[in-house]
Amino acid sequence: MAGPESALRRALKLAGLSAGVAARYASYLAQHSFLREDERERKLKATHAKAGQRVTQELAALKGPAMKLGQALSLHTDLFPDEILQELSALQMSAPGMHPSLVRTQFKISMGRPVEEIFRSFDDQPFAAASLGQVHRAVTRDGKKVAVKIQYPGVREAVPSDFKLLRTFARTTGLKRKVPDAVLDEVEQHILAETDYRREAENIDFFRARLQPLDYVTVPQAYHEYSSDRVLTMSMVGGVHLQTYLSDRPPQVERDKLGAHLLELFYYQLLQIGAFHADPHWGNYLFGPNGAVGLVDFGCIKRWSPKFVEHLHLTFLYPGDPKSAEFRRLMVEGHSMHGAKLSPAALRMFSDLTDNFYRRVYPSELEKENEFFDFGEEAFLKEYMRHATQLFRAKGTLPEHVFLARAEIGLYQTLHRLQSRVQTSKIVRKFLRRRS
Repeated sequence: MAGPESALRRALKLAGLSAGVAARYASYLAQHSFLREDERERKLKATHAKAGQRVTQELAALKGPAMKLGQALSLHTDLFPDEILQELSALQMSAPGMHPSLVRTQFKISMGRPVEEIFRSFDDQPFAAASLGQVHRAVTRDGKKVAVKIQYPGVREAVPSDFKLLRTFARTTGLKRKVPDAVLDEVEQHILAETDYRREAENIDFFRARLQPLDYVTVPQAYHEYSSDRVLTMSMVGGVHLQTYLSDRPPQVERDKLGAHLLELFYYQLLQIGAFHADPHWGNYLFGPNGAVGLVDFGCIKRWSPKFVEHLHLTFLYPGDPKSAEFRRLMVEGHSMHGAKLSPAALRMFSDLTDNFYRRVYPSELEKENEFFDFGEEAFLKEYMRHATQLFRAKGTLPEHVFLARAEIGLYQTLHRLQSRVQTSKIVRKFLRRRS
């Protein structure tokens, strides 16, 4: 299996995928009136499952940005039926791999030497394969066990063509009114940056140093001497993926501890180091005993300016009335930092989101600091997505916030799967310079 195909073939496959899924649901609707109620439910679930399987197979084969889209969609338990999500979740863990001969060719082209000259041993079969590349076990000449990520051929070239297709689709369907070009530009820029593995190695160095105070977090070591722009060699990270972790039925106290660690990791990145891991799908996290967290992919990283981080300190756990003139001033100020103007409708949405969601999940009153929020609750995810969708439609979301929203959705989805109960406000407050 090679990497992404030509732009024309990718366009035809995406068009065929849309038509195929639409035809499957059209067939269900044609039968709907002739089925008993129990048969309708069974048939609809089967249709969801087959549609999800078709989408998953096609996006996995396409790899690149198309597969990344599928990974992002797989986190949206609020948007899709369980049958579709179950199929899409496979995109978080694996994709069709390259043939071993192609793996070795790609390595030699990128590194200038064959694998045998660099490693004592190299496993031709990948133990992980995702949207941009696949990962192999190897042992260095001095005996270090390492993970070697090798980029699929043609991935970097596929990014502009895929986004050209997406912009065409947005124009012809009216989606452009809801997804501005600036948002697509931001996403394209970040995915293109992910294809530079030297940059990812630098990101690993940055987070390995900055996250040291969190002793439950493991960040791999990047071996620059065994890396290039399309090959990345790292130390191995222990742990298991979320599905495996949950299959062992960890007790509530362990799930609560892991949930607290994940929430703390999220806000520590935002409020202390001003940069965060912005690719939250479950394939990029490994979990171990005693709340241990391993991070394994640092291609998608978002950094904030010190000025904006300071602004976050003023707005998180805001103690006043979210409908006050002061709160509105803070919201307008945050947008003006990015050269944007906040509409009256978006201001109202920010106030509603703060009042009806954040105040409930993160109580701002000091006397409620020790309260636990139960992320196993069904309603909170739908409430968050409802407010976030309204804010997006009111054009209150900046392109710079796309990856923050993505990371926050991923966090909440994981906490929900864990059914964790967490002292949310207590965790956030300890990282705030402003004390309320």
